[in-house]
Amino acid sequence: MIDLLKDLNEPQREAVTTIEGPVMVIAGAGSGKTRALTYRVAYMIQEGVDPFSIMALTFTNKAAREMKERIMQLVNASDARNVWMGTFHSIFARILRIEAEKIGFTPNFSIYDTDDSKALITQILKDLNIDTKVYPPKQ
Repeated sequence: MIDLLKDLNEPQREAVTTIEGPVMVIAGAGSGKTRALTYRVAYMIQEGVDPFSIMALTFTNKAAREMKERIMQLVNASDARNVWMGTFHSIFARILRIEAEKIGFTPNFSIYDTDDSKALITQILKDLNIDTKVYPPKQ
């Protein structure tokens, strides 16, 4: 078993070892947030917490990728794969796909961002020969 606590400063150690309930880590760039979060997940798994009951959320795909890679280096790969880890958007899209039928959707729905929506509306207006100057797609 890896000693996950030896290379952490005191605030990081506190975040890692607090495994009852949620923990929010807010700190500046380069302060070790990703390290603290990944070590916390690994610590929880080492302490016997079911990986499927752990959710780790971050804002960027880059941070989510780094977290996944680091956790896979610290614990069993199958345990790491069972952690609900990713960006807010990716995790909640995953939950929506799992629960889609309960809200009247199929799991293969698409999520459109602002640009996708504008492009679709523009195409529909074109297909219907509606003047986009009279009905701007942005509106």
